[in-house]
Formats: sequence, C-alpha cells, structure tokens
Amino acid sequence: MLFIEDDVMVRMKCESCGYEEDVPDWILEEFLEIELHNGSKERRYSCQCPECNKNMFRK
Repeated sequence: MLFIEDDVMVRMKCESCGYEEDVPDWILEEFLEIELHNGSKERRYSCQCPECNKNMFRK
C-alpha cells in the first residue's frame, strides 16, 4: 500500500487587500527557490494575491 503525506498548509494574507488563503508549503518552497535564484536576499514565503495581484505573506 502506498502512503501519501498530507500537504502542510500555510496561512497567507495579502498585505494590500487583506485576502487570506491556505497555500501548500511545497508551493511556497518552490516560489522561494525562484526568488532566491533571481537574487532576493529575503528567506520569506510570499506569493501573489488572486484578488488584487499584490504580495501575500505568511500570516
């Protein structure tokens, strides 16, 4: 039998409109790797808000 680990969800909040959403941590890790590769100095989870296209950060 194959066991699949459940996603760990991270609560994210938009800094502009206040929208909140749970995002799987593996997606945030991929975004973080891209940002670090592109020269970002911050090791901080972020993603784009689906409501207003501004930055969302860990709540």
